[in-house]
Amino acid sequence: MSNRRQLARLGDICSRITDGTHQPPAFVHSGIPFLFISNIVDGRITFDTQKFITEETHAELTKRCPIAIGDILYTTVGSYGNAAVVEDGREFAFQRHIAHLKPDSRRVDSRYLRNCLASSFVRKQVDKRVRGIAQKTLNLADLREVSIPLPPLDEQRRIAAILDAADSLRAKRHAALAKLDQLAQSIFIEMFGDPASNPKGLPMGRLGDAILSASDGPHVSPKYSDSGIPFLSTRHVRPGKIIWEDLKYISAEEAAVQWKKCKPAFGDVLYTKGGTTGIAAAVDTETEFAVWVHVALLKPKHDLVDPIWLEAMLNSQFCYRQSQRFTHGIANRDLGLKRMVNIEMFLPPIDLQQSFVRRAKHVGALRSANSETGAKLDVLFASLQHRAFRGEL
Repeated sequence: MSNRRQLARLGDICSRITDGTHQPPAFVHSGIPFLFISNIVDGRITFDTQKFITEETHAELTKRCPIAIGDILYTTVGSYGNAAVVEDGREFAFQRHIAHLKPDSRRVDSRYLRNCLASSFVRKQVDKRVRGIAQKTLNLADLREVSIPLPPLDEQRRIAAILDAADSLRAKRHAALAKLDQLAQSIFIEMFGDPASNPKGLPMGRLGDAILSASDGPHVSPKYSDSGIPFLSTRHVRPGKIIWEDLKYISAEEAAVQWKKCKPAFGDVLYTKGGTTGIAAAVDTETEFAVWVHVALLKPKHDLVDPIWLEAMLNSQFCYRQSQRFTHGIANRDLGLKRMVNIEMFLPPIDLQQSFVRRAKHVGALRSANSETGAKLDVLFASLQHRAFRGEL
């Protein structure tokens, strides 16, 4: 850190740091969006949610701290450390796992602060302050103690403009990847039709018909190790892919105990059943790993369904909507094993499934190429961030 850079505590440069509601509100079918930590993505707020509240509930939840343009949302539990600026005046509310920062505009620029919060300089401080094992949490008192470099406002705005311009390139690459993801679903609909109407008259069944078993990981936290067997939770399962980042590990001995109940293998399908539910990813690796209770392990009947096709079927809107209906609870959302097997789905001929898989793999190859380019942009952006907050930009 350059000697020219003075540091300031977040608690000193924000007029208020609070969080979302601690009590699950009464949800309605439509209305004002209610956001979760999954809605803070890549430095932006997304409003893709199935949860809504009434105007009256919104007014009550935001009375103590109204949300304004320029405020910052910052995730503090689980996938902690994601920040986004409130950019428009649309109404929303959010869960307590999201911190709400009101920057003092006389001292700090909102976009500069968001970039600071996303930097490795702040991340290192936050990593030291989070508590818990299974679900790491940064409490508000510790968040207030986090410090950032604080140059004059004009320089903050200059730095923010440079970083935002670089970040927009990354956003475009991410948008291209999203379109490729949509292409795979478009191919699915083209080949099989919308399951809700089944225009091609394909055989229908239930998930339970297509699998040998559905099991889940341990219901008690394992003893973690610094290295060993990867232990995956819901944050590692995304539509159509397993994320091998930010991993926890357990010993081989601990894994052997876990595997007596549930051992993943190549050709299985992971399906999220706790918290964020209804997301599927086929296991395409021989690497040994174990899974947490919130991840279901599906063992497909390979003569009846291809695992990559089953992954796409479960990630379709038709199956996802059913998974949300079968998910019970609000604070502790759970898609039970005995409920998920009742999800209705196509059961088309295996050769038609494999034809889809060949096309899907071609799209996957394009996605991998784009993802590699995106990864290089991420590295360049991180380098730019590092220089910016060392006073070298």
